[in-house]
Amino acid sequence: MVALTVPAAELTGVFLESLLYGIYVTIFIQCVQVLRRRHARPSDYLVGTAVSLFILITAHLVIDIIRNMDAFTSNMATPKYPATYYSDFSSWKNIFKSALYVTITIISDAFILYRSYVVWGRKYSVAIVPFLLLLSDIAIGILWVYTLSLILPGENVFSDALSTRVKIFYAITLGMNVMCTSLIAFKIWMIQKAVSPYTKGDEYHLSRVASIIVESGSAYSLMLVAMITTYTVDSPAMFIFLNSMSPIIGIVFSSVIVRVGLGLSHGDVHAKVSSAGTRRWTVRASAARPTASDQIYSTSNLGTFPEGGVQVSLSQTVHTHIDGFATTTDNDMYSANTEYKPKAYHAV
Repeated sequence: MVALTVPAAELTGVFLESLLYGIYVTIFIQCVQVLRRRHARPSDYLVGTAVSLFILITAHLVIDIIRNMDAFTSNMATPKYPATYYSDFSSWKNIFKSALYVTITIISDAFILYRSYVVWGRKYSVAIVPFLLLLSDIAIGILWVYTLSLILPGENVFSDALSTRVKIFYAITLGMNVMCTSLIAFKIWMIQKAVSPYTKGDEYHLSRVASIIVESGSAYSLMLVAMITTYTVDSPAMFIFLNSMSPIIGIVFSSVIVRVGLGLSHGDVHAKVSSAGTRRWTVRASAARPTASDQIYSTSNLGTFPEGGVQVSLSQTVHTHIDGFATTTDNDMYSANTEYKPKAYHAV
């Protein structure tokens, strides 16, 4: 069996990166369409995350293709030139590629941190530890890129100071993602469990599993585990996962943005409602009024609901929800100084 070499791993990684980038572009186009069709101005964090990730992921693919062309076509007369080329980790192209990857990772980490913060009703206590991990990740990422400029050609990337910093960066990223993934998945499970008595059918239960997997970004965490494993055992296969990681990040988090834009995500509207007292809602609400055929479950027969009782309307119609912005038809609901007027809102 032929051992996997670094040039072969780099070439394979760029091939897979190109295939995954095609999938990512398809999802990104859907993401843009969803954000443009929203009834209100899209949230800045959704637009900013989607656009910045697309620019950076595209640049990452371009620089990877250029590096492959340089390695395999620029000095064909030199024996084993691809191995020599990829052993130069201090080249500006490799430093630029690493800087792009670190930036993509930090943006995606910040996004999943914010999503866990939103899903948990904007509780600062939930976000404190992941936020500290994010700051650590930024510091180690900058140190990683700087260390690349100090690496000598031919130096073993798996055994020097760079290796330690890369492993710390991956470990912090994984720890933060596992924490945020668990928080999001658990919160979604709690909400769906609360409304499950009023829904039925295998299709709903399958959608529950799918929504937990997509919104928690668990696929990204699994890829991080695979990359850390290959790096720890000094396997060149690490470069396959490293090159493929950028479009995978784009696919995972663009899928989350699409769900948020369609109003299928959880915890996207948080408002304080005034009646006899003040009650904070942490479920999504749409301004669409249910018809007479809709069945309404009031708080009296719903029982205890996470973060307080709400009025729930269950139907098979999919409504477009607004992520953090109130419409003119329900401004009285979101005003803390206005008496609450009973209306029928959908909580999904």
